[in-house]
Amino acid sequence: MGRRLFIGDLHGCADELAELMYRFKFIPGSDTLYSVGDIAGKGPKPRETLELLRQFKAGVVLGNHDAFCLRAARTPELERSEAQHHYLSSLGNPEEREMWLEYIASWPLFIETEDLVMVHAGLEPGIAHPSKMKSRILYSIRTWDGKGDDLKSESNPPWFECVSPEKTVVFGHWAKRGLIDLPHFKGLDTGCVYGRKLTGWCPEERKFYQVPARKTYAAIKNE
Repeated sequence: MGRRLFIGDLHGCADELAELMYRFKFIPGSDTLYSVGDIAGKGPKPRETLELLRQFKAGVVLGNHDAFCLRAARTPELERSEAQHHYLSSLGNPEEREMWLEYIASWPLFIETEDLVMVHAGLEPGIAHPSKMKSRILYSIRTWDGKGDDLKSESNPPWFECVSPEKTVVFGHWAKRGLIDLPHFKGLDTGCVYGRKLTGWCPEERKFYQVPARKTYAAIKNE
C-alpha cells in the first residue's frame, strides 16, 4: 500500500513543492499527493505549481485564494480590481488561463477518506458533516464567534476547539498560527510564501516533512 503526502498552502511555491516531494521520496503510481489548497497568488510560480499537482494527480481542495480566482474570472473585465487582474494574469495567456481556471473549478471543498477529512481552513461548529457546511466557512474559518459572522477575530477561540470530529482533520489557511499537531487536527500552513517553511504530513508514517522557503516572496499580513 502506498503512502499519502498532505501539503500545506503553496501559493505558487513550485520549487519548494518539488523539493519536499523529493525528500519524501514520492513514488508516482504508489504514493498519493494531497494539497489543502491556496495554490495561486503571492508566490513566484503559480502555473508550475498547478502543473505539478496535475501531473501527479493530486487531490486538491479549494482554498479562499483559489475561490478568489474563480470570482475574478466571473467579474467583467472592466470591473475587476487590481488584485483580480494580478491573479488572473499570473495564470498565463488567455488560453492557459482558461485551462487552469477549469482545473481549479474542478476542486471540491473537502475530500473525505476512511480515516480523515481535508479542508482548506476548517469545519463549521455545530454541523455534522462538511457537505452541509457553508463553503465560505470551509475555506475561510480560523476562529468561531458562535454564528459565523467573524471568522478570524483573535478574541474568539480557534475553530478546532469548538468541534469534535470523528476523523482527523487536515487543513491549512493559518500561516500566522503555524504548524498545528493535535490528535485529531493537522494544520499544515507554515508560511512558505512568507519565507518560512513548506510542510507535508504522512499519516502512514505519522511524520511531518519540511523544507525551508528559498526566499521571502510576500509580506505576511493577518494570515
